[in-house]
Amino acid sequence: MQDALTRATYSIADTDLQWMALAKQHLPQDFSEFEVVREGELTNESMADFPLSGHTAEELRALGRITGFQREWVTTIEESMLQNGSDLAVATVVHLMDSPDAVSNWMTEVFLEEFKAKVGEDLGPEHRLVSVDEIVLEGKFHDEAVGVRAMQQGPKGLVSSSVLDFRLGRLLGVVYVVSSGDQNRLEVAEALGKKLERHMVAVAVGSA
Repeated sequence: MQDALTRATYSIADTDLQWMALAKQHLPQDFSEFEVVREGELTNESMADFPLSGHTAEELRALGRITGFQREWVTTIEESMLQNGSDLAVATVVHLMDSPDAVSNWMTEVFLEEFKAKVGEDLGPEHRLVSVDEIVLEGKFHDEAVGVRAMQQGPKGLVSSSVLDFRLGRLLGVVYVVSSGDQNRLEVAEALGKKLERHMVAVAVGSA
């Protein structure tokens, strides 16, 4: 039986997603000087163009994905001034899926399994995925949640990403923090994920 919160996510429209993704004022002080670089609807066509996608827009739709909305910010520090451990980017994304089962399948079969299978592959010119380590998040969120810490090698050295996915009814919430060097930003990503989850709940039940 579906709980009230899950049922509420069936009333969500595409246009509601923009109010769920976190705004600049919701970010920690560490990101106060970051500037938005991507903001808007994330269609299946757009998703298909991502280096890590591996799926056409039609395949994404067949997996139960309808659409999404993303906000991503990047550092304003000049590249020559960046140090090892500097945060480079942070983002929150909300995906609208057909059902909670579609969200769960996406998290395990697409996000985790396909991500890990790409270790050693090129993500673009001079960028290679070096490692993907799964993060245990049991009991951290309202429902199912998974995460990874990924490392990629680029022309400027190592870049690390802490990425969290969590399910809220038929919504998929995503948070990631990208840093230079071999860094673990799980604590920051988890705090952002919990804030995103609360914001998604507020919008879903009509109190935001």
